[in-house]
Amino acid sequence: MLEIADKEFSQIREIMYRKTGVALKDTKKPLVVARLRKRLEELKLERFAQYVPLLERDTGAEMEIFINALTTNETYFFRHTKQFNFLYETILPEMIVRKRESREVRIWSAASSTGEEPFSIALVCKSFFKNYPGWKVSLIASDINTEVIGEAKEGVYSERSIKEVPDSMKNKYFVPWSDSANRMWPQFQLSREIISSVRFVQHNLLLPFKEKDFDVIFIRNVMIYFDGQSKQKVADNVVASLVPGGYLFISLSESLNDVKTGLRQVYSAVYQK
Repeated sequence: MLEIADKEFSQIREIMYRKTGVALKDTKKPLVVARLRKRLEELKLERFAQYVPLLERDTGAEMEIFINALTTNETYFFRHTKQFNFLYETILPEMIVRKRESREVRIWSAASSTGEEPFSIALVCKSFFKNYPGWKVSLIASDINTEVIGEAKEGVYSERSIKEVPDSMKNKYFVPWSDSANRMWPQFQLSREIISSVRFVQHNLLLPFKEKDFDVIFIRNVMIYFDGQSKQKVADNVVASLVPGGYLFISLSESLNDVKTGLRQVYSAVYQK
């Protein structure tokens, strides 16, 4: 049975923190073992004591595999539906007035995982801007995990993942996926029209984002994994990419009370610069 000693867990935790800013708690030991077991088997390694030196020497492919294994999180479409309603009913109408000259709205999903969040945003924007021809939505999604970015670009989701999608959108933009007959959950393919409306890039939130001037930024269900120092750095980087008057969405289980942002709260877990 594969186990991890305190020494190796501390080393892995330090590497993960140094590379991503994610602080693994002591309770994450079983998760580390479960997520990395397959990789050790592939490398024919019997102990984590053999794997840690490999990580410490590597700066490329192995580090990417390691980070990918430990940063996969479950999500679903229209998580915290009220926030998407606020985007549709309050923020986008405001943008019609504020951005009437450029006619472009820029949105960043800063921890996009397997794509449910940015595609939910895309569906909201598609519904809203059908009444405003000539407007452009530039929607960028980023994640540090290259595997989940790849999954997002495929746009295939389980029935459970799309359970909160309104029926009108579900019927219009999702079709049963032909390869899902033998799966526990039926699978559905998102339309290429919606998939192509989002540009995916890899990005480490500890670093400044090369894209700037966003009107709306979603960074939900990720800052809970950072300690105070890393969270402040991430907050600084994200706020720097937000235009004055722009909006920042975090999850309902998170708070910005322990970091300095200069933002004011305007709705449940929604802040304005």
